[in-house]
Amino acid sequence: MNRLTILWVDDEIGHLQSHIRFLEKIGYRVLTAPSGPTALDLLDSERVDIVLMDQMMIGMDGLETVSRIRRNYSTLPIVMVTQSEEEELMDRALGGQADDYLTKPVNPSQIQLVIKRLLQTSRLKTQTAAENVASEVSRLSDMRSSEMRWADWTSLYRTICENDVKLGGQVSSELRSLQRMRIEDLQNDFSKYIQLQYPEWIAGKDAPLMPHNFLERIVKPLLPESRELVLVVIDCMRYDQWLTMTPALEGWFHIHTSFMCTTLPSATPYSRNSLFAGLIPRDIWRFYRNDWLEEYGAPGLNRSEHQHLKDALGRIGCRSCDSATFAKVSNQREGESVRRSLSHLLEGGMLALVVNYLDHLTHGRSEIELLHELAPDVPGFRKLTSAWFDSSFLRELLHTLAARGATVVVTSDHGSVLCRRQTYVRGARGMSSSIRYRFGHSLSADEKAAVVVHDPARWGLPDESPSKTYVFARSDFMLMHPGMPREEARKFDDTFQHGGISLDEMVVPVTVLKPKQL
Repeated sequence: MNRLTILWVDDEIGHLQSHIRFLEKIGYRVLTAPSGPTALDLLDSERVDIVLMDQMMIGMDGLETVSRIRRNYSTLPIVMVTQSEEEELMDRALGGQADDYLTKPVNPSQIQLVIKRLLQTSRLKTQTAAENVASEVSRLSDMRSSEMRWADWTSLYRTICENDVKLGGQVSSELRSLQRMRIEDLQNDFSKYIQLQYPEWIAGKDAPLMPHNFLERIVKPLLPESRELVLVVIDCMRYDQWLTMTPALEGWFHIHTSFMCTTLPSATPYSRNSLFAGLIPRDIWRFYRNDWLEEYGAPGLNRSEHQHLKDALGRIGCRSCDSATFAKVSNQREGESVRRSLSHLLEGGMLALVVNYLDHLTHGRSEIELLHELAPDVPGFRKLTSAWFDSSFLRELLHTLAARGATVVVTSDHGSVLCRRQTYVRGARGMSSSIRYRFGHSLSADEKAAVVVHDPARWGLPDESPSKTYVFARSDFMLMHPGMPREEARKFDDTFQHGGISLDEMVVPVTVLKPKQL
């Protein structure tokens, strides 16, 4: 049985040697760090069970270090250790995600006790989390549109999701009680930001991580340093859903998460094809015209992904372009088949795996009343995701990959947004039928509710006709045809959809999992 490992972070660690020797004598393994950055480096290389964190340190102090740790280790117990007995500092420490608080001089035997009696400070944590979110919202809303950056939006989205997931959906309620600006009000501002910046990114100007540059920016640098590399694309996965899965992985992997901006439309035919082809949709249409299918629901939407992947890897000079394998999983049986044949699939050193379960769950919730009742809102939808993952082939597959020493990259092609409002799209016959995006000839819509694109090529989209138009829903709007019967339209209310412009659809996680040495 492995000894319990303590990471003690203190800029005067040399004065604590007698305490460390005592803890080691009674069976603990003690790692030491004289600063916050050193502690973060150790967490990336060592398995740690509990952290003792000094508050008063030069440079990065204890509270800031705890905040940085929580980005990747949401369940790791952390105890603040300080000389101060000020109540305000206690509140800041506990509300800032530490699990307990000890005052120097600390008795080493207290470490054993504190693990058993970690305080559950949910009320204080909820209030502090809501204040953090509100502060981030206020900061962003005060900025001019010209000052906005992709990093600002991802920081806000990360803050919202991580706090809300950790507190089971309580942050939104707490924000309302504080009478702060509602998070939903920023969704429209985000759509304006995308409307301004997206064509510039497509033209190559300061583009963030996007599906068409994903292989070059993420996969290519990892290949030389990875004996085995597995790319897992979980179709239709939101960041908050991914957060419900990561606690199960913290014991196996070092976890590093960044964010990618999806292709528009934020839907499988575009974003996933773009990811594997390493091309924007306009160029996929030009270079692979016989393979291109736009209409969602048509068979064979992504039938050429394996060949696209090989071509893309070769184009960016990756050694594994011919030996990379590819698999898709839509159910548990197919997943178990992948697990059984894993050694064969990884003979060439790289496997790309598409997992379609969450996409099926998202669309199934719209069509199956029982699923809607099991997941009536966003927190419920997360719980359904977590329940699936806990007993899924994917969890066991990731455990196996950790044991093999494989590097894993997990991402998604797009997320989904809970839709509650309707707007109409008008145009000629032959308009596509998606709820969050439409294309056709000479389309029009209320520009407060939708972004209308009359120059598809500038947005990286196929432009085979001079009159071709794309329409993307903003915020939580659904795009309805004026001729659609009211009862038909009503069935889409309060459903998760994708294809439009919202934080939940377009900001997707990119997580690199590097196995821990057990």
